[in-house]
Amino acid sequence: MKESKGAFYITILLLIALGSYIISTGDLGMGVGLIAGALGVFALKFIQNRKISQMAQKGLVAHDERSLYLSSKAALAAVRVYILILALLVLAGSVLDPLWPLTPWDLIGILLALMVFLWIGFYYNYNRVE
Repeated sequence: MKESKGAFYITILLLIALGSYIISTGDLGMGVGLIAGALGVFALKFIQNRKISQMAQKGLVAHDERSLYLSSKAALAAVRVYILILALLVLAGSVLDPLWPLTPWDLIGILLALMVFLWIGFYYNYNRVE
């Protein structure tokens, strides 16, 4: 657990350092966005860890079999929808040959964000339904 927290803090520091470097090269928007995203994730993770510690102090279980079940079910549904969306994007791209410029790094970022949002959406949907 401590190794995981250490890796998280190192990742946040690296993202902030990368954002600072990008700002120094002249790309203010990308650098500020990267730093803001890193600080936002850090703040949310800090709040989540504080809630989990408060639950542990009260004797409540923060992660049980139900949360693991919902997480795996949401991940499977997200992957299925993600594959369908990717297949449709490849088909549309091969047929329509869009003219809008998109670098591979932008595409990777968009697809990664899509996967994360799909998983979060399915997790909260299954949490509400089941």
